[in-house]
Amino acid sequence: MKKYLVLLMTIGLLVVMAACTEGTAGGDDGTSSDGSGSDDGGEKDSLVIGFESDAATLIANNDVNYVTDTQIRNIYDPLIERDAQNGDLVPVLAEDWENVDELTWRLTLKEGVKFHNGADFNAESVKFSIDYILDEANNSAYRSRWVNVEEVIVLSDYEVEIKTSEPFPSLLDRITEDLLIMEPGYVEEVGTEQAAKEPIGTGAYQFVEWSRDNYLQLEAFEDHWRGEPSIKNLEFRYIPEFSSRMSAFLSGEIDLFKNIPVDSVEEIESSDNAKIEEVSSSRINYLTLNTFHDGPLQDVKVRQAINYAVDVDELLESVLNGYGTKMTGPLAEINSGYVETDDYGYDPDKAVELIEEAGYDPESMTLSLDTPNGRYPMDSHVAQGIAAQLSEIGIEVEVQVNEWGNHLERIQNREMGDMFILGWGPAFTPQSTIENLFTENAPYSSFHDPEIEERIHEVNTTFDDEERMEGYAELQHVLVEQAAWVPLWQQADLYAVRGDLNFNPRVDEKFQVHEMSWE
Repeated sequence: MKKYLVLLMTIGLLVVMAACTEGTAGGDDGTSSDGSGSDDGGEKDSLVIGFESDAATLIANNDVNYVTDTQIRNIYDPLIERDAQNGDLVPVLAEDWENVDELTWRLTLKEGVKFHNGADFNAESVKFSIDYILDEANNSAYRSRWVNVEEVIVLSDYEVEIKTSEPFPSLLDRITEDLLIMEPGYVEEVGTEQAAKEPIGTGAYQFVEWSRDNYLQLEAFEDHWRGEPSIKNLEFRYIPEFSSRMSAFLSGEIDLFKNIPVDSVEEIESSDNAKIEEVSSSRINYLTLNTFHDGPLQDVKVRQAINYAVDVDELLESVLNGYGTKMTGPLAEINSGYVETDDYGYDPDKAVELIEEAGYDPESMTLSLDTPNGRYPMDSHVAQGIAAQLSEIGIEVEVQVNEWGNHLERIQNREMGDMFILGWGPAFTPQSTIENLFTENAPYSSFHDPEIEERIHEVNTTFDDEERMEGYAELQHVLVEQAAWVPLWQQADLYAVRGDLNFNPRVDEKFQVHEMSWE
């Protein structure tokens, strides 16, 4: 089995490499698109980050997408953020917060903060940014997470109160993970369409130029409340393919990129002025079993069979070279609500038995499997490996490799077939994963059970911490029993980094460039 899997991995790699376009998104001379290159022999003040795809929009509080969020968090500031290493809550534009009662939260805001256009940050900015999410007309993908927010009340210039319609014990997590602060006057003056192209925030970097599918250029904001960043010019350059990002890095065109192929670690470490940085991510990778798609995966026994037929340990060893931590349930160990759940383990005979009990013949079964190429470590190779393992019990799997933007759009529109590869995170709390993946309106797991959703709602609104965590523990076991998906692993984030760049990877995967500097 293992030799067969390795052979398929090799074939899959050759196919993917053959499909990659030549060259990179940068110029042939190793400079950035504005000619400002970061390795000019003088003092460095520019940084070019290779990114797998373009942002969907530059307006805040609209797109639930790591690619968008990570870029625009250099333009906008949050009220609260996560500690870079342990995920604890850290004050940013909010200096303090308190839970007045089960339906009321009060935040005290930082004074003296300026937006890029010179306007003052204040409580009205916070109210405007939350109201933007709540307004159905804006079609914010975050809205479903904020439906319990009833009203935002400005108490003073630097104090705001948030009223909820029912107990919302995880509101601070929503503020931390979702909310970025926009400048109300600017958005109202130019409109959301223009603000989505030329954003104004309070962040460490301000907008310069955005060339769709090519690059986003930013420059340091001199009046930032933290002080002017060390790196003056920042560019996110969009290079969809792993191999092209690799070439761009080795040739000096980009200085930093994430999710390097595990089989390229040695090549990067042995090249001049380059290093690998690694951190155990809060992101999880999984194989969805689509219960919204008509077919055998709507049967729990077939879903359980797929769990028995996928050998996660072998995939970790053979495809990821051990870079990742195996999961058995819906949460990674880094998550505050994690409990140990039963491991299906690898049992192909049990898989066949369950499929036959469900009334199917595995030898006559054909399933589709969609995967991105270059979004997660070795994602398309993982898909080929899963296809090979399922073929061992007779199931034919048709693998479709998608460009990341198209892959995500099809998931959000519920256009996927039987199975697809996806990741989720950063997620530090159980609600962040369980509610946003296993409810009817959340498309990212494509699993839904009305009774489980009702229980999720009950647990989410339980204000007693101990009782709420017991509820999340119960839900984890139920989701495993129902084979809601095939959990794969907690991702190990690997970064290719220029040797003289001071960069420490964060557990929340953010590229906060104001934290970086050149030696």
